[in-house]
Amino acid sequence: RGWCGSKRRPTHPRPGYGYPPQQVGYPPQQAGYPPPQQTGYPPPQQGGYPPQQPQVPQQQGFPDLYGAPILVYDQPAQFFSTEANYTIWSPQGQPAAYVREEGVSGAKKAFRVLNQASQTKAERKLTIYRPDGMPYFHFYKPYGFMGTPQMQVLTPQGGLIGHLRKRALRGWEILTAQEQQIGYYELLSGRVTDWQQQELARMQRGFDGYGEYLSQMFTGADRYVLQMHVQPPEPMRTLILACPLAFDTAVSQNRSIGGWL
Repeated sequence: RGWCGSKRRPTHPRPGYGYPPQQVGYPPQQAGYPPPQQTGYPPPQQGGYPPQQPQVPQQQGFPDLYGAPILVYDQPAQFFSTEANYTIWSPQGQPAAYVREEGVSGAKKAFRVLNQASQTKAERKLTIYRPDGMPYFHFYKPYGFMGTPQMQVLTPQGGLIGHLRKRALRGWEILTAQEQQIGYYELLSGRVTDWQQQELARMQRGFDGYGEYLSQMFTGADRYVLQMHVQPPEPMRTLILACPLAFDTAVSQNRSIGGWL
């Protein structure tokens, strides 16, 4: 299912503890996605993140992906999960964005079906689109030969916004394009903190009971709730939006039935 470095290192964040699940109304899953706007990604450019709003200007009628306090990342059910496609819903139940994986050929799909246990190692090129099909940003996870590689988040033009870099088994360092650490994402608790260890956001997996757990196990469908406590400046805001994609492509994508056999 995965474009996501530090001269300044803060004290290692203390392990957090999960909060009780938030009561968020989940919208119905969406089957359709807008057509991709391009066939490949330009090579990453070391140019730093763009001014304050890396996304295309918001148009009237679209839910605000960058201003919503809660977002639900919803993945359509597939019996054998081979692509990292999602709908991102606003609190009002409207699509705020669509996520499509690019460059997945028929041969690559067949390989993933037969090698479900290696899904988290797969290279992932994701594009996050507005509801009208215009891109917000890209997410790139290289193939993981040994562990989880450094993931990149890029502008629609290919400029580097920042990185997510794995640290041991605890989580990811959130880095700018200049390799400066500005935050941390904890895997166990789902907390996203700044370099002073102040919590900015929290991500949790959405389970509506045993029935949904079975559905996720057999189809690869998944659901994540991202709750923003504050509105941080760029590039932190866009890098936080990429955290659920990083988790799902680097940690979680090994739960369809093929991965259990």
